[in-house]
Amino acid sequence: MIKLTIPGRPISKSNFKLTNIHGQAWMPAKGKHSKYLAYENMIAGYINKQYQGEQIEEDLITVLKLYFPNKRMGDLHNYPKSICDGIEKSGIIKNDKQLKPVLLFNYIDKEDPRVEIFLYPASKYDVSYTITEK
Repeated sequence: MIKLTIPGRPISKSNFKLTNIHGQAWMPAKGKHSKYLAYENMIAGYINKQYQGEQIEEDLITVLKLYFPNKRMGDLHNYPKSICDGIEKSGIIKNDKQLKPVLLFNYIDKEDPRVEIFLYPASKYDVSYTITEK
């Protein structure tokens, strides 16, 4: 199992997309909307500081724990894309398609907003879940 921590408030990809006159979405590299690309690069940098192993080629069971500074978190389902893109950009995996399944949890931590990433090799781990009635 690999645990990686990315400090700071998670950023959603959907907040920084622009659309051209033909309706195609694109991510600007400069200006106020370039914050997403900077976040993706920041994730890659923190991962490269924390993981020194070989590039992983197998599928990974992925657990993402998002810690927000307050309840203003927007649509939670938009956050994994930015995080998974950052993981791929770091080079520790070939393609973010390897990250499956992705389990997503959200918490509030006013003092220490962050993203915790847990990667479990699918060849060594299995995932199961139980839903019980209250």
